[in-house]
Amino acid sequence: VGVYGAGGFLTLHNICVQTLSIFPPPAPKSSKVANIFDGQDASKYFKEFYAPPTSNNKATDLVEPHDYMLSIYKTFSTAEKLGLNASFFRASKAANTIASFVDMGQDDLPLSPLRRQRYIFDVSTVPDKAEVLGAELRIFTKTNGNSRISESDPVEIQLYSCFDQQLLYTKTLDLQDSGHRPKWEALDVWEVFRDWQSSSPGKVFCLELTAILDNSEKEVDLNILGLHRQGKPQQKKTILVVFTRSKKQQTLFSERKEGKALMGMIRKAKERSAKLSRKRRTANSKTRHGKRHGKKSKSRCSKKPLHVNFRDLGWDDWIIAPLDYEAYHCEGVCDFPLRSHLEPTNHAIIQTLMNSMNPNNMPPSCCAPYRLSPISILYIDSGNNVVYKQYEDMVVESCGCR
Repeated sequence: VGVYGAGGFLTLHNICVQTLSIFPPPAPKSSKVANIFDGQDASKYFKEFYAPPTSNNKATDLVEPHDYMLSIYKTFSTAEKLGLNASFFRASKAANTIASFVDMGQDDLPLSPLRRQRYIFDVSTVPDKAEVLGAELRIFTKTNGNSRISESDPVEIQLYSCFDQQLLYTKTLDLQDSGHRPKWEALDVWEVFRDWQSSSPGKVFCLELTAILDNSEKEVDLNILGLHRQGKPQQKKTILVVFTRSKKQQTLFSERKEGKALMGMIRKAKERSAKLSRKRRTANSKTRHGKRHGKKSKSRCSKKPLHVNFRDLGWDDWIIAPLDYEAYHCEGVCDFPLRSHLEPTNHAIIQTLMNSMNPNNMPPSCCAPYRLSPISILYIDSGNNVVYKQYEDMVVESCGCR
């Protein structure tokens, strides 16, 4: 697995992967987008169906994320386990958010020849201030073996703007190379999307596709290339994938704060948390009460286990993966003398010294996270889109006295 950054191409060893086509922006050359490689077939465990967050059903019970997005999640979550943390992504200016938008268009006459195909995407959830580093249109082609098109005839795909019919992009398909095998085509539309976003006040991005025989300029029936929508499963629908980089660190709630389901989600999480807390207090009240008597009964500041289960929090209705992870937490006393491995600040050293002299007038310094690392999360945003994001400061790596 590799990721392209400012320092060149970084290789991650010991991962068995297939190459996955993600186009970096062609210009300017200074722009950098993560070059991601496809993992093995995504687990069927994650293949669920999708619903709006206002539905009574869980969104994750009704969603079927594309294998492409699952591969992205799997690749980056594996990279994090190998030590490729957020500092690299900050240094390389790579995309830390990858959103997929499913085509909302419909075929007017499914049985008639299809000369032009309109792809419509609601991209209202792309933040206005986010830096767009890349965009690609991914279309699934499956050539009809009974068609009159010869495999030696190159077919040129043409993309137009729905608004002014301006030709935006062309790509030649080599049918001889692919035969009749189903195949995903990735069309780089970064410049098109960037220009549209900067000039258009709307939130609906629209592209129109046509195909011609390269040697005769004759339009090809798109049904022959398998570009019709009729009977096409969710996994084969056209998607727009947008690569962005947030300019400021975001919390888990930031993408959902505009959704109507947020308050209910918070209320449900609080109710579950309160029940769990009451059980723990009942079971451990005597033990914890005993630990409060004197500093000697407490261990020194160190990293302790903290297993987070998103199901227990009630967040499994919008988080696809992971459903749990090890976050760790910091616990223990910061008493004098402070150990060097706790990397105390000068203020913490002074405060701890004052506490040792007069504990009644000065509290001890606090045991808190010193270094944290990110995790990858695949989730459903408020616009009903499957999004990959790397959230920083999610796992405690080391603790210190502050």
